Amino acid sequence: MKRYYEDAKEHVQHKVNTSLRMFINRLHADFPAHWHTDIEIIWPREAPYKVICGNQTYYVEVDDILLICPTVLHEIFSLSPGTRVYIQADFSGIGAIKEIDKAFHLMAPALHIKKKSCPPDVYNYICSQMNKIMELYFGSTPPIYTHEKEVDDTVISYTKLADYDELEIYSILMQLIAFCGKNIHLFKESNSQASAGALKNSLPLNNVCNYIAEHFSEDLSLESVASFAGFSKYHFERIFSDYTGVTFYQYLQQIRINYATTLLSNPELSVTDISYQSGFASCTAFTRAFKKSTGYPPSKFRVLNEEQHPLSANPHFADRKLRHTVV
Repeated sequence: MKRYYEDAKEHVQHKVNTSLRMFINRLHADFPAHWHTDIEIIWPREAPYKVICGNQTYYVEVDDILLICPTVLHEIFSLSPGTRVYIQADFSGIGAIKEIDKAFHLMAPALHIKKKSCPPDVYNYICSQMNKIMELYFGSTPPIYTHEKEVDDTVISYTKLADYDELEIYSILMQLIAFCGKNIHLFKESNSQASAGALKNSLPLNNVCNYIAEHFSEDLSLESVASFAGFSKYHFERIFSDYTGVTFYQYLQQIRINYATTLLSNPELSVTDISYQSGFASCTAFTRAFKKSTGYPPSKFRVLNEEQHPLSANPHFADRKLRHTVV
């Protein structure tokens, strides 16, 4: 099993007064295992990358697009010099929109959009959305600031976005995520018969994902959800794995963990409270699953999250005088 690094959480340096970061990387360098609450989109334009997300390896060729889901531990290997476009956007504050989590679960750990196998109209639409983001982000920025210097990672914060450009960029990103979620079957390479089967099953399985999102804190079982979907247990298990890329229980557990990461921002909840509210049978099971997913026990994750997102900046907690500290 991949080892986790105590300093693996990356504190992404966003452009000043935003939760966004975008740059054109020309460095021939590897990035060690790290994770963050941002989505990360990599678009190689002149040189490929090898990216390991969780236990999956992606060979991202020139003009492919890789969307790495938030909180996924990943390593990036530069196979040769060349230009790659990076977009990072913090989605930790948008967790109240349940379908955002659902889309990320379908894509997890990453969504690989391959130019050679993606339908041309779909690929061109995604590229057009990426180009819109670039135009907004770099529109008035001097060319020298559109890529990062080897010894200075701060140039990205030197210029400001125009009013409401950040909001427009986020709206484009959300449209892009919604589009990919609705068309997830288009990004998985398979033979035509399998693709037809995936399309046929996509509607009931989309309903299943909605059902899980609403009932994940309950005692859900493979049998009960298969019955809800109208499939036999064994057929459901197979098509659900094909549709999501993970098993039913892996999918359910990740939803619970993602919900728990949100609850950990509330200092009034103990780890035990959070474990039960997230649907885990015990605090021990929760701690074990959470550490396996993030690399940290919940209490450590809470401390790291507070360092990056101080309670004083959270309007829900800013004016509260905490009478005790819950770990």
